Amino acid sequence: MAIITTSQVFRNLKMTLDSVLTDPTDSPEKDLVYPKYMVVKSMSDNYEDDAEIAGTLLLQEKPEGQAASVGNIQEGGTKRYTSKTQALHIHIAEEALEDSKYEKYINAAARLVRSAYKTQDYDATNVLIRSTNASFPGGVDNLTLGNSAHTLPYGGTWSNIADVYQTPSRAALISATTKIRKYPSQNGLIEGYMPETIVCPVAQWAVWQGILGSTLVPESNNNEINVVKGMGIEVVSVKYWDAASTTAWGIVTDADNGLQWRNRRKLRRRTWVDNDAEVMKFAVSYREAHGWSDPRGWYQGNT
Repeated sequence: MAIITTSQVFRNLKMTLDSVLTDPTDSPEKDLVYPKYMVVKSMSDNYEDDAEIAGTLLLQEKPEGQAASVGNIQEGGTKRYTSKTQALHIHIAEEALEDSKYEKYINAAARLVRSAYKTQDYDATNVLIRSTNASFPGGVDNLTLGNSAHTLPYGGTWSNIADVYQTPSRAALISATTKIRKYPSQNGLIEGYMPETIVCPVAQWAVWQGILGSTLVPESNNNEINVVKGMGIEVVSVKYWDAASTTAWGIVTDADNGLQWRNRRKLRRRTWVDNDAEVMKFAVSYREAHGWSDPRGWYQGNT
């Protein structure tokens, strides 16, 4: 068990420093990125299940005097969200606290809270990074988030991946919008969803802002209006996404039950004293489950 003692923070014991350079610890919750592309909700139990149900299909012509065709509903797969606990402690000898000359040198509670919120953002980002990694399936069909063969309860498959992976461009966004608007619902009939948020690494933020912000189309010598400007699509650049991922991007759609973060218990802070060793202990923890249920909430533009 690691205990922070005076020998580890000896520069904190005398008023000799001009400044203390350390990690930011102010208001970490306001800087969270994942709520901009995941729906945040609460969990009521240790685990929760989402079930997929396909409704009735198209109506059939009824000959005069004969009985109408009988419709049906069809169960699909299920997605289980099981809460996990994330926690971290920091233990500090009382001597190190008593002799401290600089408030932010140790600042144990604030450091732990900052680490907790960073953990949430990193965990959420991993869902994006692993969106096509076969080792990380999910959703009601237990396939990768981005997949060309998502299953339908009545049979058959559909794709939420670009037909040809494209780097960020106006043409790529038009292709994505067209495909999203032709996504089928659970019964296999075209439903038509809309793009809401482009999610990308920070390296792409300027490209997407230019695409969405231009009034006219540069490649037509500014003789054509930019049809994607007025669509109300937001750009969320994720600073935790691998900086080398200059081509990877995706889109959050308006389909329900897509990317989700479910809090079983929000961040909790605790402080107590081990009187035998005279050690002050600080702790933070939270319980959550995250992932997605319906892959219609996502479009994979590139990896």
